[in-house]
Amino acid sequence: MIKKQLATAISIALVGTLATSPVLAEEKKPSSADEGTMVKLIDALYENGSIDSKAYGALRLSAAGEQPVKKEKPLTPEEKKDKAAKGAPANITFKNGFKMESADGEHSLELHGRIQADSYNTLSAGDNATTDRFDIRRAYLYTQGKLYKNWEYLFVASFQGTPQMVFWDMNAHLWDEAQLKLGQYRFPFSINESTSSRNIDFMERALAMQFIPGIDRGAMLHGHPIQGLYYAVSAVNGGLRNNPGLKSTGIDETSDVDGKDFLGHVSYNAAPILGHTDSIYHFGMSGSFGRQPTKPGDANYQLRAVTETNSLQFFHVDSFTDTNVDLSRVGATTVLANGPLRFTGEYVNNNFTGNSALGQHFDRNIDAYYLSGHWMITGESYAKSFGKQNAFGDIAPLRNFDMKGGWGAWELAFRFSHMDASDFKAGNAAGTGVLSNGFANQADAYTVGLKWIINPQVRFLANYVRTDFNQTVTSNNTKVNSEDGLNFRTQINF
Repeated sequence: MIKKQLATAISIALVGTLATSPVLAEEKKPSSADEGTMVKLIDALYENGSIDSKAYGALRLSAAGEQPVKKEKPLTPEEKKDKAAKGAPANITFKNGFKMESADGEHSLELHGRIQADSYNTLSAGDNATTDRFDIRRAYLYTQGKLYKNWEYLFVASFQGTPQMVFWDMNAHLWDEAQLKLGQYRFPFSINESTSSRNIDFMERALAMQFIPGIDRGAMLHGHPIQGLYYAVSAVNGGLRNNPGLKSTGIDETSDVDGKDFLGHVSYNAAPILGHTDSIYHFGMSGSFGRQPTKPGDANYQLRAVTETNSLQFFHVDSFTDTNVDLSRVGATTVLANGPLRFTGEYVNNNFTGNSALGQHFDRNIDAYYLSGHWMITGESYAKSFGKQNAFGDIAPLRNFDMKGGWGAWELAFRFSHMDASDFKAGNAAGTGVLSNGFANQADAYTVGLKWIINPQVRFLANYVRTDFNQTVTSNNTKVNSEDGLNFRTQINF
């Protein structure tokens, strides 16, 4: 038995050497007799079971002077995609902006812009209380896209007034369930604030939106664990842009207080899981806690509010005199829609607690909310424009305006807003939230809006706004108890 195994091994080694040696192949080719002998030897080895069929086939090919064909490993789908993409040109398209994307879909760059040209006209409140004017409300250029599929970025620059960066952030989108955003961004505290100014319901956001977190710098963990559910938790600097009623000196401040603000949000839209694709059943809650930036005597750090015409300041509070003022906020949101009909309501409470420089304790609240109703006269569905991240996107007309029977999309809307800051009184102790002379601490606003969306890039808005104050407001030496404004906007975006 041992002799048989040894003979087999020697025979296979000899055959392999003769067949594969390039030196022997070049110096001396085997004769027909040699080839016949090798074939007989290989046949004998196969017949007595010393080699299997796979080895037998390979040795026969070697004996005939041929080499077995080496099979290449099959490519994976990802490798096939990479091979096809190499050297392929980038795809350039236009849909609500210019987009350039690599052939493999891994990288993209989009270029967008927005111009909002407004006209503000006061119908009452006295000739001198406000100023009628034309204005460029926003002029943005921005770019967004992705790198290696999962690394998303956004840069938004504003060019009305002093040029500055509005947003700049990077979002690590490795999983839908858990994404990490870093940079300067807007926290999704409310529907009205989270929705881009390109798509907001009226020309200006509701009174309540002046008292929720705004733009700030920090880190945010957010995602969609299950269908319809969205959450976000964030830690931010807590600077001017992130606090209610403050007049920002720009968007370049870092942290105006020691410590950070912490924010949380959770919302759920039940319509998708119920299969109601033409509806929205959305409910959300938000909250935050941190410090209110204070600088005694600095007007930029004094609470304030303006009307929804963006023309008249009606609420103003003298400075807090202590630098340790705690601020907590609670907000609630609901959106109910079916087809071209929608109802939206949001509420926010701001609580300020602390002590004056003289040790006088205070606990002040600002409550604000709005209710709005909307009707797409031309039949467009609101559900199609509602995004996963607590915000509305573009409404695309069923048929663009084209002078050939297309009328674009028309929307009629009404909003009621209420703000109650009655805790801030003129008689409060100094440094504890004193209402400034000539201002009101409550207001009700009624807005009727008509919107004509020519196409996804062009729209016109007309808003009539009536605001009633609980006490006389003095502006430009003119005393008023209410304001009526008629405003118009022309908007172009790409």
